[in-house]
Amino acid sequence: MIVKKYCLVILIFFVLSAFTGHSVFSQQDTLINLQSSDIVLVLEQSDSTLTDKYAGLDSIARIRAMLIDSIIDYGKTFVGLRYKYGGITPAGFDCSGFIFHIHRHFNLPMPRVPSATSLMGRVIPQDSLQPGDLVYIKSRAAYDNTIGHVMMVIEKTPDSFIVIHSASHAGLVIEDFNKHSYYVSRYLFANRLPDEFYLRQWNDSLMKIYKYRNEDIYHEYVESVIPAEQPDGTVELDYTVKSGDAVGLIASWYGVNIAQIMAWNGMSNYNLQIGKVLKIYVKTELESIYKNVNNMTFDEKQRSVGISPSTGKPKEVALDPAYEYYTVQSGDSPYSISKKYTGITADDIMKLNGISNPSALKIGQKLKIRKK
Repeated sequence: MIVKKYCLVILIFFVLSAFTGHSVFSQQDTLINLQSSDIVLVLEQSDSTLTDKYAGLDSIARIRAMLIDSIIDYGKTFVGLRYKYGGITPAGFDCSGFIFHIHRHFNLPMPRVPSATSLMGRVIPQDSLQPGDLVYIKSRAAYDNTIGHVMMVIEKTPDSFIVIHSASHAGLVIEDFNKHSYYVSRYLFANRLPDEFYLRQWNDSLMKIYKYRNEDIYHEYVESVIPAEQPDGTVELDYTVKSGDAVGLIASWYGVNIAQIMAWNGMSNYNLQIGKVLKIYVKTELESIYKNVNNMTFDEKQRSVGISPSTGKPKEVALDPAYEYYTVQSGDSPYSISKKYTGITADDIMKLNGISNPSALKIGQKLKIRKK
């Protein structure tokens, strides 16, 4: 038995050392460190534990399973972390930033955007999902089947599956997928990353092969959205993206919402490139109000929507006595605030206060909650 145990370790070493020169993975009962010089192997796991947990798996499957277990354990350490648009570090994650980080932590070649990860591996039906599989859904802003959100499966249950993800309304959470009608109604598909990914053999040539194999996925879920037509009774204004801009900010400056900007410009995600020209449609009678937004400084644009550049807080507004108000605190989100009130949802708060970007709340901001 001792011989078998160390034969397995040596096999794992030769497979993994071919693709990395640094620490590879660790678990509570298993620790294998690989260094570019003076390789150190440490095995702290009994034969019985190894046999019970990974029984029947060949060497590649064991490497894959051990890595996925470690990725899930690491991801769980961030539960409760606040959502951060564009975030890829423990300071805050967006949905794909979280998936990117927890895999890159183990030196795995995870792409940054879900439109790339969706083409890797193969599509898996819901009843066959396993830990490590990725699940893709449409976002609130999506007008077609374009991918808007990504989650990772951490457990399969008899009638559902458990996912971990960074949600704009709730932060880093673990949830039962089928208990959330929003997710179920916007489910697109799920995929399983290939063995080459976990063995660090992934490269551009393989990406081309898998992209060809997943041509249907590319055309249905990844291909750029066809821009929506100009609404009747509007005039077109151009806005050139500048450093520090975000879709939510631009939407607030023009009095429109994020979904409209994405639809008008055929955008499949929230990423912006400096210098990109966006089409913005405003009602004809409001043209004089918004026609100079593109030429304003950032501070001027913020002032135009009642935000003080010096404090980052909204200016004081008269409170409507017909409503109850909540003052935004550090770490708040529409989701966390809704939990303080019975019968109130995050969507209720966002609609009542005209919020299009849930991560753009300002400390001290007064939010309408409900009629008294």
